Amino acid sequence: MKRRWIIYIIVGILFGVFDFFYQELTSGIISSYATWFIVAWGIWLIPIIPISIYEAKVTKSCLRSAFTSVITWSISIVSYYLFMAVKLVLIGQASRKELHISNYRDEFYWSNLKSLFTGDVLSGIIEWIGIAIVGGFVIGLSVSFAYLKLKKLRKSH
Repeated sequence: MKRRWIIYIIVGILFGVFDFFYQELTSGIISSYATWFIVAWGIWLIPIIPISIYEAKVTKSCLRSAFTSVITWSISIVSYYLFMAVKLVLIGQASRKELHISNYRDEFYWSNLKSLFTGDVLSGIIEWIGIAIVGGFVIGLSVSFAYLKLKKLRKSH
């Protein structure tokens, strides 16, 4: 595996965890739906634009850049939801005390945990992975196409 792919995977994992905290922070501060929409979705462009440009620069391929964007965003989605589960189990949340690991002796603990993973985690991943695939492809393709065209124009002048 190329070193850049390891970096893309690490960026995807770290961005998923970062976005978990970022979404919690912004949902409590921003009251306007339009502003929240821009703030919540715009942040997803920060890791993907440089990755798309770098992949286009290295491979000179719009499709490979788009594929890289899809993979990075998909990893971010999975990381986001797995981190949510880990946070609930290890750190806890006031509204979901039954999921904290300290309750492992409770007769319903393991069924609650199973419900968390099959409900919140899996359904969240399934719900958002389509957006990661389509959005990552479109953004990666668009950014890499623009980068390669601008590079070609600069070269010709």
